[in-house]
Amino acid sequence: MGKRAAPWRLALTPGEPAGVGPELVVMLAQSAYPVELVAFADPQLLHATAERLSLPLALRAFDPDAAPRAHEPGQLACATVAASAPSADRCT
Repeated sequence: MGKRAAPWRLALTPGEPAGVGPELVVMLAQSAYPVELVAFADPQLLHATAERLSLPLALRAFDPDAAPRAHEPGQLACATVAASAPSADRCT
């Protein structure tokens, strides 16, 4: 039998901080997947969005040198990309 391939990585970019992208990323993080989900986003934005949606979210720093691992619900690898301007979400 052949070896099973390691999980792939899927990069998620939420786009405009005041748009629906952050909500979609947080909601995607709630289910299990056979791939590693990696959000390229502002961690503070993702935490604020999860809190507003009343959904659990544990972020861990993305390590590109580590082997990919299957996604676990409520967790998300995050490559920090700071938001360039305050969004409406952070003003409330």
